[in-house]
Amino acid sequence: MPDVFSKTKRSQIMSKIKCKNTKLEIDFKNLIKGLRFRYQPKILGKPDFASKQMKIAIFVDSCFWHKCPKHFRKPKANSSYWTKKIDRNVERAKEVNAYFKKQDWEMIRFFEHDIKKKPEKCVLKIKKHFPPKDL
Repeated sequence: MPDVFSKTKRSQIMSKIKCKNTKLEIDFKNLIKGLRFRYQPKILGKPDFASKQMKIAIFVDSCFWHKCPKHFRKPKANSSYWTKKIDRNVERAKEVNAYFKKQDWEMIRFFEHDIKKKPEKCVLKIKKHFPPKDL
């Protein structure tokens, strides 16, 4: 199915989608306040939160953009475009995971439903990665 918007209009619409300072990220930032993570550090792979000292990277993935197995629904309109775009996001996440693992970093990924439904469980998962002396 062809896009109902012109290429210029679609570009304008897509440019409005936030990739930084989303409500989900800000809520999570408040949730882990005091755990010494930097928000959106300037390191390869662009984790949402990281601690270089503890070598922990945290990613907050939305269910749509990162193809959550529980909630992802393939768009009906322009599905070939969206499938390609979202599959590339998933592939990039695997590449970033491999990079951090090679650098001996701990990787933690949360889907948005994890944070919204069980925030305390997310915090506990992060704390499990802390060295014993840092708790």
